[in-house]
Amino acid sequence: MKKWDKHSDEELVQLICVQDNELAFAELYQRHVRFLVYTAIRKTGSKSVAEDIVQDTFIKFWIKRQTFDIEKNVQAYLSGILKNNVIDHYHREQKKALLPLDDVEIPGIDNTQEYLNLNVLSNLYEQSLTKLPPKCRTAFELSRKGFSMKEIAQSMEISEKTVEAHISKALRLLRIEMKDYIAFALLGISCF
Repeated sequence: MKKWDKHSDEELVQLICVQDNELAFAELYQRHVRFLVYTAIRKTGSKSVAEDIVQDTFIKFWIKRQTFDIEKNVQAYLSGILKNNVIDHYHREQKKALLPLDDVEIPGIDNTQEYLNLNVLSNLYEQSLTKLPPKCRTAFELSRKGFSMKEIAQSMEISEKTVEAHISKALRLLRIEMKDYIAFALLGISCF
């Protein structure tokens, strides 16, 4: 039996990509799983979620092994897959968290018109988010999830200044998209 631990990452990747060698894949997994789980825990705050995301990361690597550029750094490649999986996880969680307003009891709103205004405002906000450029939206959504500028910059592989610019742009575009409705809603509320 071969001593897989004596092979470099590059040699393991070569065996995985060219020969579909599962033992080489298992060794590569053992070398990188701790770092990826640690990174995912920092991003998600949950060990079990992080472990699931890392499993998906390795599954995607195995599925796409035939297209992997052997010259690339495998840890950087796995980190890129992980980053995308974390972002996908947050998008799925956000969709789960958005309950239809019919299912939500809103304390203190007895007035039907106020309820309708809130419903329309919520829908307008969601529509406005979909109009944002993808990187701008991702930076904005991650900031609203509590990620720091530094964490967002690392996960998106951009500078912190660029993250700030994306978030500022998102806020500006959301204000523009929603300004007419907000003014109308405030006018309607103040008239009663």
